[in-house]
Amino acid sequence: MNITSKAADGTSRRSFLKATAAAAPLGILAGLTLPAVHAAGSGIIKVGIIGCGGRGEAAAMNAMNAGKDVHIVAMGDILLDRIQEKRTALKLKYPDQVDVPDAHCFTGFESYRHVIAASDVVIIANVAKFHSYYAKTALEAGKHVFIEKPHAIDPVGIQRLKAAIELAKQKGLCLVSGLQSRYHPGYRETMQRVHDGAIGDIVAIQETWLRPPYVLYPRR
Repeated sequence: MNITSKAADGTSRRSFLKATAAAAPLGILAGLTLPAVHAAGSGIIKVGIIGCGGRGEAAAMNAMNAGKDVHIVAMGDILLDRIQEKRTALKLKYPDQVDVPDAHCFTGFESYRHVIAASDVVIIANVAKFHSYYAKTALEAGKHVFIEKPHAIDPVGIQRLKAAIELAKQKGLCLVSGLQSRYHPGYRETMQRVHDGAIGDIVAIQETWLRPPYVLYPRR
């Protein structure tokens, strides 16, 4: 989730969801106009996190970097200690933007419902099998959604996601993908140059992605 106070292309933080919607992955996510997202009269954009692992934490930081009026107000995860760990870490970095009391730390398999109810914008960054279901549920509740990849992992999930996209269009809500590289100015300029013919006709592609190994956690 690549959100900054003022993007390189001049995009303001007020359109932090709208600006990225056009970079939809594989044609799955539609570019949608962002309606007013502030809670009525408060001037605060209330953001909830479903899934408090490393990706959820990073997406929350990106969201808060968009502006001081973006506040984290609810967090949900299967494990309470994971919520508490990430809440403490986020509060240290953004003391004025993390407002998650114990009553808004939701655990268990139904925690997503409580996060959705408490938020204007929902970050979905938990186990991938639930992504499409939680996204559709949040949109049904009238909330904007940032959904991490993969958006769905089976045919049923893909069909559910398609329904979620149509619902977002009907309601004028935003559904934004977590394919962060597609929003990066450097990647986008490079691809534009390729499409403009800067390296000639492409006849073959070899792609390599290097990253640190995944961390193995003991099963609880």
